[in-house]
Amino acid sequence: MSRPLRPLTSGPGHQILAGQHTTDLGGIWEFTTDPDAATWDRLPVPGNWDMHSAYADHQGDGWYRRTITTPPLEDDRIARLHFEAVGCTATVWLGDTLLGTHVGGYTPFEYDITELLTTDGSANTLTVRANNDEAVGATWPWGGISRPVTLTVDPAVRIERQHVTAEPDLGTGTAEVTIKVTLSNASARDRTVRLDGTLTDTGDALPAPATGQEVTVPAGAAATVRLTTALPPGSYELWSPDRPALYRSTLALTAGDELVHALSDRFGIRRIEVLPDGLVLNGERIRTAGFNRVPGDRVHGATEPLSAVRVELDRMKQAGAAMTRIHHVPQAPEVLDHLDEIGMLNIAEISVWGKDACLDPECWKPELREMVHRDANHACIVAWSVANEIRGTEEAGRTFVKALIDHTRAELDDSRPLTYASNTFDAIDGPQDEALQYTDFLSVNMYRDYTARLRRLRAHYPDKPVFVSEFSNDGYTFTADRESVEYVSQDDDRIPAELSGLPWVFGASRWTFDDYRSRFEGTSPNQLRGWGVQTEWGAPKRSYDRMRAAFAPVGELSLDPSEPDGTTRITVVPRGAGELPSRVLRGYRLAWRVMDADGGTLAERCIPLPEIAPGDRPLGREVEWRRTGGRPEKEAVAEHVGLIDPLGYEVAVADRALAAPAAPRVTQTVVADGAVRVAFDRVATAEAYRVEAAAQAGADTGTHCRTVYQDDHGDLTGLVNGTPYRVRVVAVSAAGETASAWTAGLLPRAGAGSLPPDVQALVPVAGGAVLVWRGAAEDQAYAVEVADARADEPFRSLTTSVRGFHRIEGLGPGRAIRARVRSLRAGGTADAWSAWSQWRDARTGQE
Repeated sequence: MSRPLRPLTSGPGHQILAGQHTTDLGGIWEFTTDPDAATWDRLPVPGNWDMHSAYADHQGDGWYRRTITTPPLEDDRIARLHFEAVGCTATVWLGDTLLGTHVGGYTPFEYDITELLTTDGSANTLTVRANNDEAVGATWPWGGISRPVTLTVDPAVRIERQHVTAEPDLGTGTAEVTIKVTLSNASARDRTVRLDGTLTDTGDALPAPATGQEVTVPAGAAATVRLTTALPPGSYELWSPDRPALYRSTLALTAGDELVHALSDRFGIRRIEVLPDGLVLNGERIRTAGFNRVPGDRVHGATEPLSAVRVELDRMKQAGAAMTRIHHVPQAPEVLDHLDEIGMLNIAEISVWGKDACLDPECWKPELREMVHRDANHACIVAWSVANEIRGTEEAGRTFVKALIDHTRAELDDSRPLTYASNTFDAIDGPQDEALQYTDFLSVNMYRDYTARLRRLRAHYPDKPVFVSEFSNDGYTFTADRESVEYVSQDDDRIPAELSGLPWVFGASRWTFDDYRSRFEGTSPNQLRGWGVQTEWGAPKRSYDRMRAAFAPVGELSLDPSEPDGTTRITVVPRGAGELPSRVLRGYRLAWRVMDADGGTLAERCIPLPEIAPGDRPLGREVEWRRTGGRPEKEAVAEHVGLIDPLGYEVAVADRALAAPAAPRVTQTVVADGAVRVAFDRVATAEAYRVEAAAQAGADTGTHCRTVYQDDHGDLTGLVNGTPYRVRVVAVSAAGETASAWTAGLLPRAGAGSLPPDVQALVPVAGGAVLVWRGAAEDQAYAVEVADARADEPFRSLTTSVRGFHRIEGLGPGRAIRARVRSLRAGGTADAWSAWSQWRDARTGQE
């Protein structure tokens, strides 16, 4: 090699460094639901047609088409079409030639098109038929080309993949790294090449690089090579939730002096042991908590940008998530990359779901192989799961689970535990009755009676620990109220404490982190299932803080005054020995600050903490500071302390109010029939808001109040039509309250319409924005108005029957707009329209 290969340290976990020329086929493609149509629409790829208002509820075939140019093809170069994912079934043609059909909307596939490309300079027509008839469980069947499409030109001999297994010896401190490399040869003759491997840590070579060797790859076939190396004590760090150390294995394939192909993959060095009474990571017992996550909203569909992935996973990490079975489908590489980086353990699963799933193992081996081949180097993946909620007590289910577990161990990966998620475990008389008998640990989905049912299960399998892969007590009645940021889960925050009494339950994952879109039976009128601790649009509900406290790595964090002059005592109460969750904490610190009414920092301290083990005594730390007074706007109004993990996540918090918060400001009002909506700007340090309405004069109607906690508006009902009202908002904390100025002249009246839909957000997209709202069951249609942000005069108006969103397109980049919505209630007459919602403002996204 003429120069050292240097992977991008901030790039993706898997990188091809040399030997491949890639053309991105993303952009605008032609699209139709009728291939015989004279004209086709135009939609972006990657993307999902369901993200667009015109195709929001289309289920079936969607056709994509574009032309591609034949790339330069030298001898011994192979052209391939590579699809990262198409939902849910893809049939692909190049010109009139059928390339094949791929089943499964979450894993990659490709076709060799070298001999099919035109050689006369004419364009090649690529056509893809995507079909989304098959939904996975209760999730939305996002249709279309949901991940990137590329045209690659590779050498005939290339590195197909590497599978890195890094096993530490905790006694000696050494580690053995084994790299199983698969090479392929698409040419018509045997080829001899040299394979070299290097292990690096952020670009620097580790003390013992893997040694290379000469390899002969047969014509039209593949060859497997093993590279091994031993790392001496002190040369590496273990991967863990708090210190997720990552390394790289970089492979180079050479022929003579020519660098033919090179790729690099990240990996972690960690030891997972499944014992009858729990899970051991790197020699230490851990009990973990986490969330399931169902991606996909009407803005991004199944095509999530990396920025959106990181925001949501970081919020999960802040809420104590250390281990999860994140979703019962294979995850996008960007999701797994970020889980690697933030130290979140995950059970990876293929998309076999439900009692009606095909239980022929041959149907699912391709997806299982594609998932394992792509994802096996991710340190975050602690186990593989082969199914979710299938007929586990029937012979077909037992046979299926055993076959796929055996296949995985023998052919794909024998370095990780294997499981499947069961919801049929109650209906057994003995261990032989359930497919769980073949798993390394028990994964169970539960929504009631945890302790009694798990004790019965333990009696059947006393040598297998348990991971509760789904739990919630919130039930299956999905009202629109569950989608509100004001929603509080029934008692899910108490379930970890209940499971603490079962020491062989090593973890539990709440279903779910987010509300998710669905057509499944019982789903709300807004096509959402409101299981989440945050809304579909990423706004935390009141449930979020409660689950955050339940999942925190410490039992309690508190702030208390200890002297009159302002000294504060911070107390950290560790988790109890064996509590769920619990693990040894190293490298944590406290971040304390004092805030003024605007949220500005008046004083702050960073306090390192010693190692904290479950069962340790509480830790106390004193912070000296003084409330010096001064201008009122700079007075101290609140103290805040956060427990900060080694990665910088604030995983537990405590607050203490010192003075009343700043006054909020009423920003918009909406008058309706016997009601009013009051929108306001939230203020720092307020714990709640009280929205009030009172008659202006001459009427004794009393004061109407509503308290809100997370929202930026409040609805007041029961007002007297024809009576003028004034409204205000009061910000409340434990130290006092402060009111906004009164806004007068609001006149509820008959004929003004009911209160409008609950607008959630106006989200920028390329050349436009997506208005999203929460409707009611009786809504029949919606009207949307779009205006320039400098005026309320609409320049675009429309009516739609699509629930919950409208994609506003064709406005160009960087334009300041505002939008609002109203609903047509049952009855359909002009009088049945609601009032208009408050305006939402945004600037359109770049194209």
